[in-house]
Amino acid sequence: MLSPSTTAAAPTPDGAQHAERLAGLLAELCASYPTDDGGAVASVEIQHQTGARHRVEVQAGQLEWLASLINNELATCENAHADGNQMCAHCAGTGEVGQGR
Repeated sequence: MLSPSTTAAAPTPDGAQHAERLAGLLAELCASYPTDDGGAVASVEIQHQTGARHRVEVQAGQLEWLASLINNELATCENAHADGNQMCAHCAGTGEVGQGR
C-alpha cells in the first residue's frame, strides 16, 4: 500500500517501451556492424501512437539484412501452420544458418 507521500510511477503507454527497445536494438546492430563504406542511405523510423519517434540511420546492406530477416521470419511463420513444411526459413531445419536460402 502506498503512503500519502509516495506516488506511483506513471504507467508507460502501451507498447511505448517496445518501440524504444526495438529502435535501440536496431541502432546498436547498425552501429556495431556496418555493411558499407559509405554512410546511411535511409532511415528507419518507429513512431508510437503517443507521437514518440525513434529514428535509426541505416546503410544499404543493413536494409537488405532487415528485409532478409523479415522475409525469413514470415516464411518460418507460414511453415509453422498445419499445412506448412514445419521448417524454419533460416536453416531449413538443419541448425546451420543460411541453409534455408
